[in-house]
Amino acid sequence: MWRLNGKLKNSRIFSAALDLFSSALFPEVCYFCGSSVTGEGSVICADCRNSIRIVSEPFCDLCGLPLSTFDDFASTICGRCLTKPPPYDKARYGVYYEQSVRTGITRLKFHSSLFNVRPIGELLVQAFNTHYSSERFDSIIPVPVHRKRLISRGFNQAISVSKRLSESTGIFLDRTALVKSRDTAPQVGLPRSKRLVNLKNAFNISSPERISGKRILIIDDVSTTGATVSEAARAVRKVGAAYVAILVVALRSKNRPAESDF
Repeated sequence: MWRLNGKLKNSRIFSAALDLFSSALFPEVCYFCGSSVTGEGSVICADCRNSIRIVSEPFCDLCGLPLSTFDDFASTICGRCLTKPPPYDKARYGVYYEQSVRTGITRLKFHSSLFNVRPIGELLVQAFNTHYSSERFDSIIPVPVHRKRLISRGFNQAISVSKRLSESTGIFLDRTALVKSRDTAPQVGLPRSKRLVNLKNAFNISSPERISGKRILIIDDVSTTGATVSEAARAVRKVGAAYVAILVVALRSKNRPAESDF
């Protein structure tokens, strides 16, 4: 036993020494801009991190979208949610989709730059710790893409970043319970009403028993109006989920050019 413990100890020392040597030869750089992040404990440098805007209050308690000047700030629920409550219990957004965040997500989704999973995943974990750290979930469900898009792109970015959250929290990652059964047209330029029509009945549940009675956290990478996550939540709620929450890495500003939500 002593010999075994000694070998394990020596192995850890060797591993730590190797990490130190590797760091000296290949110092960690910012995944967004390429500058040094040595000693910062993050893959995002201080300058890029300081340029990232957090989606902070005031926002609606239900849909998580920033309250507008037309909303009554005395109320914590926006007018749209008061008129028509969403099909989920709570939604939150991490950061705004601009500058380095926009660049990182665009590279990931449209240029297959999979190394950007790490910083985007870091932002997702940060958002979870801010908004959901005290809540319990049975599973994480990433918003799926249709198989045609999956074949052309080669991966689902929502699953990729959700892996980081699952590893960080220990929450089960369910990749297949929610399926996108209909290949929808791109959401670019559509108002919320038409986005909802475009997505109607686009999602189905492959395994209702994995959702019924469970507390579910739905994850997506980018959103503008919340139409995609709302339709995903509606499908999950329909099969009897006990609690449905939404977490999106980045919220796209409506006055900026937009890529597809998918």
